[in-house]
Amino acid sequence: MLRITFTPQDLAKTRIAATWGPLGETLHALTTLQQPHSRALFGAWRHEVHARSPARVHPASSLFQETVLDLFTVTGASSSVEEGIEALRAAPAERLRTELQGAVEARARYLRRTDPWAGVAWGDIAHDRADREELLMFLRNVHRVAVAPHWPRILPRLRAEQTAHALRLAQDGPEAMLAGLPPEFRWKPPTLEVGQGALTSTVDLEGRGLLLVPSAFCQTRPIPYTDPVDDQAPVLLFLPVIRGVSDVTALLTSSDHGVDGALPALLGRTRARTLHAIGDGPCTTGQLAQRLRASLPTASEQASVLRKAGLITTTRRGSAVLHTLTPLGSALLNGHHFQT
Repeated sequence: MLRITFTPQDLAKTRIAATWGPLGETLHALTTLQQPHSRALFGAWRHEVHARSPARVHPASSLFQETVLDLFTVTGASSSVEEGIEALRAAPAERLRTELQGAVEARARYLRRTDPWAGVAWGDIAHDRADREELLMFLRNVHRVAVAPHWPRILPRLRAEQTAHALRLAQDGPEAMLAGLPPEFRWKPPTLEVGQGALTSTVDLEGRGLLLVPSAFCQTRPIPYTDPVDDQAPVLLFLPVIRGVSDVTALLTSSDHGVDGALPALLGRTRARTLHAIGDGPCTTGQLAQRLRASLPTASEQASVLRKAGLITTTRRGSAVLHTLTPLGSALLNGHHFQT
């Protein structure tokens, strides 16, 4: 159990956001995939992700065995997976080194674990650019299978969660909002208790306030995240929205439009993959080739075909060009979730 203590200043600064974005959900998904207690609830989803992605076997997965590595405040909230990945790519080495060291401390503080952390056994994402690029590719590949096919249903659910709590916040104040959180959150003024079991840690917000963020894939014991660079940024705490089988059915169950589905039949397999890759976020031809694991000429040719069909637009940015879905391309993609 976690206890968070509020001052009047903290209460005044407490807010609720809609989502941390697709990359934030991917980070949570990687941890949930490895949590034994999530197997029953997320069983079908886990099977699908393990079958279609490197999440089970890639050594970088060790970074996410426990939700102690804070990449959330490193990247910030992002509207697309590519935006979050670019923020992680640009993160200063010293910042990532601090977060890696903080993960070891968080294991001891919140999980009561002092044995060696498996996350330090793979690579050096702080100082080795090749290791960091490998991590980014790994995150992108997992996102495509674990999060992207379900995102059109997840995002409205997260926004609805935010709206409900934000209305209470606006009408009745922060204490009423905190009191109206799900049962695992218990408001006992001036303290918010989160989770069950013995007390594992206490947090004084120290005037920062609290930012609650709904999440579909956050299923681990509560851990607050604090930005070490911005001492005015609120403490970040995720609010799980999948609380039972009905939530899993509504958010993670969909008809299969795989390689034999309607979208590849309509566009062809390669162009369907290309449309899906651009759907991950606006990208240059080089980035598109990376996502497709194809050559630059192949990526350029496929983008040209989609552009002529009115499914993407291409605009020049300096010496590069940027490919973006059109409303037609977005509607087509959201109606047929092609999974790689």
